[in-house]
Amino acid sequence: KGGTYARNRKPTPFDTAELAQDLKHSVAIYCMNDKYVPKRWRFINGKPAIDYAAHIRDCIMHANGIEFGSALQKERSRLQYEALAYCEILQRQLLDIIAECDGATHDNIHEITSMLDKLYGMVKRWIETDIARLPKNGS
Repeated sequence: KGGTYARNRKPTPFDTAELAQDLKHSVAIYCMNDKYVPKRWRFINGKPAIDYAAHIRDCIMHANGIEFGSALQKERSRLQYEALAYCEILQRQLLDIIAECDGATHDNIHEITSMLDKLYGMVKRWIETDIARLPKNGS
């Protein structure tokens, strides 16, 4: 942390993007499992959940591709907030799946909801960090 100089730092993967990718895969695998989401419910419940998870991943990847402080800073911020909104929408969709699909339960979807909760927190912290880094008006 404090003792590591920039010249000694090694590139690391963006954890938020990696978690978003893992979430998308986990949602797809869960929703395509007949035991949890039967085929008759897949179009109504499974496909939207997969699409929402993909939107989260895509917003995060696009926002991360925009350099902080660039002319596109507002677009970066918009994409971050859109990722948060899709996290909330996906949460509601997962609750619908639990309510409407006999095989889906809070216990067997727990891994996905934990990932979603962690990702939501990571995006919120990312936004807060960006806000803290922005120059203050009048400085």
